[in-house]
Amino acid sequence: MNKTDTAAQLGFELHTAARLLKRNFDRRAKSHGLTRSRWQVLWILNKDQGLKQAALAERMDVAPITLTRQIDLLESEGLVERRPDPQDRRCFRIFLTDAAAPVLDILQGLAGHTRAQALAGISADEQRQLMHLLSRVRDNLSREETVE
Repeated sequence: MNKTDTAAQLGFELHTAARLLKRNFDRRAKSHGLTRSRWQVLWILNKDQGLKQAALAERMDVAPITLTRQIDLLESEGLVERRPDPQDRRCFRIFLTDAAAPVLDILQGLAGHTRAQALAGISADEQRQLMHLLSRVRDNLSREETVE
């Protein structure tokens, strides 16, 4: 395989692995009544509470209006709440409620199972190397994102 073929194959393998990782996790989450858009909201808010809806939508790579229905549903279930933004009366910030904790526990367990399946047979050193290389790929691609 020449250098061009290897680079093309690498892109394909990265895309396929990411797709399968999401699909595998989605299948597990679905058995708990969690769609991708629902678990993504909870997962992101667990890492960064109090995001504005626009910032949350950007992280999820969806339009803010698309996210409104998910937030409405999660709010009606008592898993998230909207709070007024103290600096901007037009905006609300989104927070997890205490009721979200058991759902997050489930998500973390599902993530652990998915990671274990994905990394089966890959040593700890190989995992560190993979993480390092993927971080470099992400950094390379992120430079273009910040220029736009």
